[in-house]
Amino acid sequence: MNNKPFSRSERVSQQVLKTINHILTREMDLRKYGFITFSSVKMTADLKHANLYYSIINPTKKIEIINKELNLLVPVFRKYLSVTLNLRSTPTLKFFYDDSFEQFEKIDKLIKEID
Repeated sequence: MNNKPFSRSERVSQQVLKTINHILTREMDLRKYGFITFSSVKMTADLKHANLYYSIINPTKKIEIINKELNLLVPVFRKYLSVTLNLRSTPTLKFFYDDSFEQFEKIDKLIKEID
């Protein structure tokens, strides 16, 4: 019986998120895109693929361009992850823009208009 509170993929997701944020603050300077924060990671059950979700405050370029350029940096992120994670193989990474904050603002605006 599994006594751990989360599945292995959830635990590895948390470790990947922590490591990616560490890389962002210590190893790489992505300020040229705006203020980027990584909000969540979704791992496949076999731990071979990870989707990373990020948001940007004050983007300096179009989101599509930033997303394309971030995905070009995948080999650099994987290199840092391979050193940190104790996994048989480093997961492939794919970055996705998380627009949930924008959606929240739209809903909030609509609610205020109703009042």
